[in-house]
Amino acid sequence: MSIRRTLLLMSLVLGFTPTTALAWDHPGHMTTAAIAYIEIERERPELMDRIGMLFLAHPEAAPFWVAAGAARGKEATRRKFIECARLADDIKFTATDEPNWHTARWPIVADHAPPEVVAAAEARQGKPAGQAVDALILNFAMLENPESSPKDRARSLCWVFHIMGDLHQPMHVSDLFSTEFPAGNAAATMSYVEDPVAGTPIPLHILWDMNALRSPELKDVDRYAEELMKKYPRSSLPELEEHPFSGPDAFQIWARESYQIAAAWAYDNVDTRPDPDLGQDTDRLIQNMVKFILEGVAPVDEAPQLPEGYWENVQVTSAQRITLAGYRMADLILSAADNIETQRAFMTE
Repeated sequence: MSIRRTLLLMSLVLGFTPTTALAWDHPGHMTTAAIAYIEIERERPELMDRIGMLFLAHPEAAPFWVAAGAARGKEATRRKFIECARLADDIKFTATDEPNWHTARWPIVADHAPPEVVAAAEARQGKPAGQAVDALILNFAMLENPESSPKDRARSLCWVFHIMGDLHQPMHVSDLFSTEFPAGNAAATMSYVEDPVAGTPIPLHILWDMNALRSPELKDVDRYAEELMKKYPRSSLPELEEHPFSGPDAFQIWARESYQIAAAWAYDNVDTRPDPDLGQDTDRLIQNMVKFILEGVAPVDEAPQLPEGYWENVQVTSAQRITLAGYRMADLILSAADNIETQRAFMTE
């Protein structure tokens, strides 16, 4: 089986969350939504009531009821709002899944890469692998279109939430091209390092996903969101002023911010251990990733430790990017509401 098909199949599992290592996909995405909720509630509290009604039209409504539990009123809406951001991972491998919407990966060429590897990266012609940016444009247009049905707006709202989080994570927007990975490293899903917390092998991609918060409990998410907003108020994040939301063109700019982080240092001096089945048995390679996703079991017994200071940089950078995504998520929703003359048309039939 070709390397290209290998990468395609690996892309189908990108963003899926291991039960033993809940990622940016759950705690991180939930935190961005918790931050966005606080911002929107502060600016337009009446808007949240209408968003709560919109969730009722979502074609995958069951997770929202589970998330709400026994809560009522605004607390029920808040819990559904937070669930909305993680829903794209909760519906993985279902009929409504969109596996290519989680990444937009531009190439990074390793130092001393041979000419054929450089040529493979250049063959992408500056275009990313994955449709996350295009999907964000599509879903935001659907969200702010007053002619869209409540069902379509509800679905698009959750995809906007989720993709916003993904595009702020450097591993979701980069592929390393090197001697070991001549066609790209599938967003570092096949590159294992030692988890500095658990001491066991973990894909570099998932390490970035996990960052500081590893609990999906709502009380932990709420605490973390409050900590981040206190530590990183809007005034402390120059990206908000440098790259404000001025329309869909901003989406690629935000993704490229993450890419610049990946290109600057995310792969720098990081020694990894490739999956042992890389380049040999593609089916086994996919099975290895799925097994890690579902059980947290890696195909290698040990992996190299991270460079000194790397994990600390990951934690700081991830915290800033999660907070930034939360603020921008709020800006998008407020903009979508303002761009539609009739609020009722935005949130209900």
